[in-house]
Parts: sequence; C-alpha cells; structure tokens
Amino acid sequence: MIKTNDSPKSIPNIPRIILTGAGDRGMIYARQSLETPQRFQIVGIVEPVRERRDFAGELFQVPQSRRFSSVEEAAAVPKFADAVFNCTMDRLHAATSLPFLEKGYHMLLEKPIATNSVDSEQILRCARENRRIVMVCHVLRYSPFYQTIKQLILDKEIGDIIDIQMAERVSYFHESVSYVRGKYGDPEICGSGMLLSKCSHDLDIMAWLMNGIRPKQVFSTGSLFQFRPEHAPAGAKERCLPDCPHLEDCIYSCKRLYVDHPQRWANRVWNDCGLLGGTDAQKLASLADESNQYGRCVYHTGMKVVDHQSVLVQFENGSTGTLSMTAGAAAAERSIHIVGTLGEICGAFSGEQITVSRIAPQAKDGCTTRTIDVSALQKGDAHGNGDKRIIEDFLALLNGNPPSICCTSIEDSMMGHEIAYEAERSRQRNKDNPKEGV
Repeated sequence: MIKTNDSPKSIPNIPRIILTGAGDRGMIYARQSLETPQRFQIVGIVEPVRERRDFAGELFQVPQSRRFSSVEEAAAVPKFADAVFNCTMDRLHAATSLPFLEKGYHMLLEKPIATNSVDSEQILRCARENRRIVMVCHVLRYSPFYQTIKQLILDKEIGDIIDIQMAERVSYFHESVSYVRGKYGDPEICGSGMLLSKCSHDLDIMAWLMNGIRPKQVFSTGSLFQFRPEHAPAGAKERCLPDCPHLEDCIYSCKRLYVDHPQRWANRVWNDCGLLGGTDAQKLASLADESNQYGRCVYHTGMKVVDHQSVLVQFENGSTGTLSMTAGAAAAERSIHIVGTLGEICGAFSGEQITVSRIAPQAKDGCTTRTIDVSALQKGDAHGNGDKRIIEDFLALLNGNPPSICCTSIEDSMMGHEIAYEAERSRQRNKDNPKEGV
C-alpha cells in the first residue's frame, strides 16, 4: 500500500481517500471515516460546487491545498492518496475516472460504471492497463438479503438455476423527486434512461447470481405511461404553486409531498434547494419560484424517460431471467423468485425474509420449506447495511486482504451493465410510438 506524509492529519498505515463528488452518495461513504477514523481517512476533496467543497473540507479537516474544483486539478499534483471515491454524475464517470486511474489511484466507483458501453470499456481498459482496482458501488449485493441468496445458490440449495424473476416497484414519492421532477427524468442531463439509473442494481444482481454465465439474448419493452399531459387532472396548472386547483388533493402536489407530509426523499429536494433547515414558508416560496424544478406539475414536466419497463434475458446455458420495473407504486419494493432444478428461493427485500422450498417427494406437500430471517442484520441504512459493508470490502482489497463473495470488481459488474445497455437498445427498437421521445 502507498504511504505518504503530506497531510497534517495523517495517520500511518490506513487507506487515504480522495472524495470526488460531495453529493448525497459521496457523503454517505465518506462520513464513515468519521465514525471509525482508524479504518480510512478523507484527505482530499474534488467538488465543483464551492459550498459543498468547503462544507466537506471542513467536515473532514482537509486543508485548502487538497480541495479541488476539478479532477484535472487533483490529478495534476503529485499523488497523495491511495484511492478515490468517485461519486460524480453518471455521465461524467469516464471523464472523472481515467485521470485518476492513469495517476495510479485505486477507485470505488458509484454505479453505474458509465452511461454507455464505450465509456464502460474505456474505464475497464484503463484500469487493466494501470493495474488498478475499480470496485463498483452495487451496494445491494452487500445486504444480508441478497448475500444470503447468493450463498444458497453457491451451496446448490436449489440445484441449477432455471429462471430468475425479479421486480422493482419504485414508490410514487421517489419517482416524483428523482425521475419526474428531478435530473434523472432527462437523459440529456443524467446521461441514461431510467433502467440503467434505477435498475442497474437489479440487473447486476441477476448477472451475479448466474455465477459468470453470460447473457445470450436480451429483449425489452416499456414506455412513459402515467406522467403525460393528458393524464393531468382537469384544470391542472403547469406548476403546483401558487394556484393549481388541485394543490390540496393531488397525490403528487409538491406542497403535500415535500412540505405537509415529507418523507425520506424530501431531503433530496431541500438539499438541492439549499433549504434543509428552512421554514415551511421559505420552502413554499421556493416551490412557487419558476426556477425550482420541484414545483412543476408531474404531468407537465416533459419527462423523457420511461415509467415502466420489462426485460427478458436468456443466458448461454439456456436459463432465463426477467426484470419488471414499475414506477409510481404505493410503496417501494424489490422482490425475487428463483426456480432451480431442486427447488425455489423467493423473498421481498423490505420483508427481510427468504423462503427456501426444496423438492421432497416424501414430504406431505411434496416439498420442504424453511424461512430465513435477515432482519437483525439489515439495520443501518436504506440498502440493508450495504453502504457500510461495501466500504469494508473495498478497504480489505486496498489492504491486500481477500474480498467477500459480494465483491463488485469492474470485470464482474460489466455483465449486468451489458444487459442494461442491450435492454435499452431493444426497447428503442420495439417502442410503439416513436413520437413519444422515450
């Protein structure tokens, strides 16, 4: 491991990290250094927004000389850390990864690897040429729910996989914040469609559970169904505030969702608006401002990505996998049902239980069934404690220790991305109405 001594707060022999992108995901990973400073240190900040850069710099006690507004600035100085947490926007991953990899830094890279196959291959090639570790942040692999399923498959509990059925239901609350009103509703801003930005976790898990068996064919279809002008309530305005007649009764009213009854995703709204500690009056005034994207009517945003999509995959050994993504659900959920030659595994992520059924002719019902409860292990974060576990695995690699079965090396993660890229190409070929624009 590389050791340097150019930081005033240096502690010898622990990994030193440059945080690149001090947004929501980056800060979740970096804050772990404050909880357990003996594990790793944040010694550099790369963030174009000055307020975020200064906030992170002060929080992690990073000197001004190690705070940078761009990757180019950080890569231009002599190497002063072991690795980088790259948590920049999806479409910037190639541009922000290559300079650091060429400089000799290892990398924890936020998913997806990139928004297209060309950029992904470029990052993979650069990592290989420079012999650098690149771990992709597929944190759901690290949740006890999916880790337990993976171990059951490795142990041949249900024999060989015949079919994997997966579903992701995106809550109406999350959907309105991130994909309808947010930056992920426009591929020109985020760089990809909804399948890659939201479901790269799910397609990664499907590929991971197949244990290296490659996809052979991918088919996909989907469209923008709900969030269209013709589905708006009669008389709805293009903005909720100040005077839409449905302000108090529409389930997607920005006032109801982000002020009256705020849930988890409201924090993203107010973080983006700089009003995390603001009063209700300040928040309402902000939502009424035409420059605030979160005040738009969900049916009049000009959303350019799908709100539902299905994917069918055939693997080289003849097994199949399906993923159905539906946005605007009453509650967020991920579910999975795997049929094997000796039995089945099924469960729902939020239920935190896994049911294993094995074929047993001697049993009363023709099978034996047991339930595995992982609830006690999934406390800690929204990804079933995966955000912490992936950092532990990355640090293990940096320290020369063997990784867990969940290790998300870039080579391993590429397979799920290949499915996502081909699925979007298939959807584009198969969409019924080319005038929809999604």
